[in-house]
Amino acid sequence: MKKAFKVLCMLVSMLMLAALTGCGGSEKKEAGKEGGKTVVTFWHVYTKNFGAPVIKQMVDDFNKSQDKILVKEVYNPDMYPGLMKNLQADVASGKSPSIAMIGYNYLKYFDQNFKYVSPLDLEKNADKDKDFVEKNFLPNVLSLAKVGDKQVGLPFSISAPILYYNPDLFKAAGLDPNKPPRTWAEVREYAKAIHDRTGSYGFYMQEYQDNWATQGLLTSNGAEILSKDNKAVFASPEAVEAYQLYADMVLKDKSGLHIAADEGIASFYSGKVGMLLGSSAKIGTVTKSSRFSVMACTFPAFGTKKVQIPSGGNFLAITAQNKEEQKAAWEFIKFIMQPKYLAQWTINTGYMPPRQDVVDDASIKEAIGRTPALKVAFEELPMLSPWVAFPGDVGVKAEKMLADARDQILSGQDPMTVLKKAQDSLNELLK
Repeated sequence: MKKAFKVLCMLVSMLMLAALTGCGGSEKKEAGKEGGKTVVTFWHVYTKNFGAPVIKQMVDDFNKSQDKILVKEVYNPDMYPGLMKNLQADVASGKSPSIAMIGYNYLKYFDQNFKYVSPLDLEKNADKDKDFVEKNFLPNVLSLAKVGDKQVGLPFSISAPILYYNPDLFKAAGLDPNKPPRTWAEVREYAKAIHDRTGSYGFYMQEYQDNWATQGLLTSNGAEILSKDNKAVFASPEAVEAYQLYADMVLKDKSGLHIAADEGIASFYSGKVGMLLGSSAKIGTVTKSSRFSVMACTFPAFGTKKVQIPSGGNFLAITAQNKEEQKAAWEFIKFIMQPKYLAQWTINTGYMPPRQDVVDDASIKEAIGRTPALKVAFEELPMLSPWVAFPGDVGVKAEKMLADARDQILSGQDPMTVLKKAQDSLNELLK
């Protein structure tokens, strides 16, 4: 019995030693290999009805272009908040994707909470294309994915909030489709006319679990979201005034629709809503799905105030943890950043390209000619400002709290009371 026990102890010791030395290390090295190729996992947020077919084409083309790297694309539901939750869980379990698509609003949170390698570091140590970033990207575009002096990732998609509208509902309501609303007062007036005369909803603003669209509403009325010294300051008279107009359309006029984003956008292209304030990234989806010829105009103003709208979209961050995988990830990113792929991405989605030379691409010019909404998106480029990114661990919580505040206001709660409570809570977290 004692002999058997000793043998068992020896076996356990040998297994533990193997796990701590040779076997464990060997498995870790080969974890990123498949058929002799380095595996790159590419996390994105696009569905089959929104961008995914183009992503798949990029991946397939890259995989066919060489025989050393195998890229696998992985869809993450619930857009950027969903991807961040999945990334947190993966990292906590000791794993991480090779490339993660991060919304600009999570820039500071990502920088402070995750391990990544800067594209500039990979470029510097590469055998070729040592000036790829500097040669192809303008400084103001690169700043979208920059924290201080650190280039966290490479901008991939740039979107702007635009006002889509249904010319058929405009005509049915006695409105001229060639004279769209230019101010928020006119938006409310048009929305009420559509509702009162046709029975359809007049207006819908996309309601994802973030603050992107409503940031544009508030800042265009002169409100500020986050001060330079990192304090939440959005509980202001300007923010209340902007939110009150929005709430009045929903609650008083009954002309505004308050519903989740996917359902609300579908209500527009099915002809049940006259105007949609949504992302230019939805141009492809909206124009292809609508039963009418979609028209669009730039983001409305509050009287004569300057329109200030956030740049939506995402950057690509390299989160691979070993050098071979990092180099492979960088090769893939450079491949999909070619003008022909970025032009295809813009035409199929409505995102504006991060490379200036893509704007002059013949296919882009042709697309702008046949898609008025795309022309509007490019016209808004001078109006764009950064999507506010709250620092540290507050980043994820802030977006949820601001989305909750929006929902509370549109459900009838007092705007100042709701905004003040959210502001105080965020400032406590920021301390």
